[in-house]
This record gives sequence, structure tokens and C-alpha cells, in this order.
Amino acid sequence: MSASARQTLSRIETLASVNSTNDHAWQLLTDGNKSPFVCLAEQQTSGRGRRGKQWQSPAMGNLYLSLFWPFAANCPPRGLSIAIGVTLVETLNTFGINNLQLKWPNDVLCKGHKLAGILIESRYNGGYNTVIGVGLNFRLSPDLQQIVDQPVTSLEQQCSQLPCRNQLAGQLIENLIEAVEKFQCNGLNDFLQSWHSMDLLFGHPVEISNDAETFSAIAQGINANGELQYLYKGQLMSLSSSHYSIRLSL
Repeated sequence: MSASARQTLSRIETLASVNSTNDHAWQLLTDGNKSPFVCLAEQQTSGRGRRGKQWQSPAMGNLYLSLFWPFAANCPPRGLSIAIGVTLVETLNTFGINNLQLKWPNDVLCKGHKLAGILIESRYNGGYNTVIGVGLNFRLSPDLQQIVDQPVTSLEQQCSQLPCRNQLAGQLIENLIEAVEKFQCNGLNDFLQSWHSMDLLFGHPVEISNDAETFSAIAQGINANGELQYLYKGQLMSLSSSHYSIRLSL
């Protein structure tokens, strides 16, 4: 990590075990820690994914980190997961990890299998206090792969040689800081073209569902606000809510 990135952060905390790095970041804020800051953990006992799903987070040398960042009231972090997803893929590319795609709104996949996930939580208090959580699989146990409800993979399965976790974490944190600073200035303008080149769903039939409904559509990429666009009954629609589940139709 560069000296300028370290100076941007008031705190970098590493933990052996925590309920979730996102929850710990919120607690650090409650305790009065000056922001922005980062926390990392070897294990999460109650890791969370999108829509309240559990993120399996065993102590197997994976990467679990959260960056706390305060956004001003005139800069809501709408669509931020787009910028973070692009940044995560580009960081992995620099370590020789390729064949990666992004699935709206916050999953990184390798050859159709989930490699990493992003969970962004924001609370308004005169500005938008925001926690950016990233979980990246370095290794997976056979037992873990059996209990996850979708195809998953790890860097160990995709790389002939695993990258240094500390080096990757440091570079990722530095790149995330740069990404949120760009987002503050230009919104998603600096990330849209890259997302389009990485978009797993574009042009494919998808199943969109929540607790109340399920319907089929054709994914049409994202708009300037980071919303998913799709064709439904001949009309171009957009979806902003991450409370929907999006799956490629078989």
C-alpha cells in the first residue's frame, strides 16, 4: 500500500475473528474512530451477503475486509457497487487473475462460478456514512462448496500460484480509496465502460425475483445510474433495488 493511501486512513485494524467486518466497521464509528478506516479479519462468524444471506467465512486464508467511507450529503453512494466491482476485477487482473466477469449488482465470477462478493451499507446522518465490504475466496473446503446454494470457486482453483494475500489486500485497499475518490468527483462516469466489458448478464435471458414475484427478461446492461436495464414484454425497464435476485436463465 502506498504512503498516500496509508495517510488517507485513520486506522487499519486486523482481527483473528469477528462477527462481520461490516458490523465491526460500524462499531468503530460508534466508538468515535475518525474515518475513513479499514478492518480485516481472518474469519467472520456471521458474515453477511446481499438480501440478508449468510456469507460463509471460515478461517481458511480468505480475504474479508471492510472500508468505511463518509460521503457528503450531495454525493449519495447510489450505484457504488458498480465502481467497487470494476475496481476489484481490475485489481485481480494486475495479479494475473483473468477470465473474470461482473454480475449485477455486486458479484465477481470466474467461468460462471462466484469468486467474490461485495456488500455496501449506507446510513444517512447529515451525510452518507458507508461501509464497503469485500469477501474474496482464496481457498474453499469441499464441505463449504456443498452448502453454498450456487456454484463457487476460489483463487486456489483458478491460479497455478496463489498471489500473496497481504500484497493483494494492500493493493486492493489502495485501489478502493482511489475508486471512491473518483466516484465522489464523477459518479460512475469513470467505471461504466469497464463494467460493460465485464458484464456477465448483457444480452442474456435472466430470471428476476423477490419475495413477491418472479419474471423472465433479457438483460440490457446498466444505465448511467448503475441500474440494471432489461427488456420485459418488449419494453426497456430498469431495476435499482438490490433486493431482487438476478439469475441467468438455463
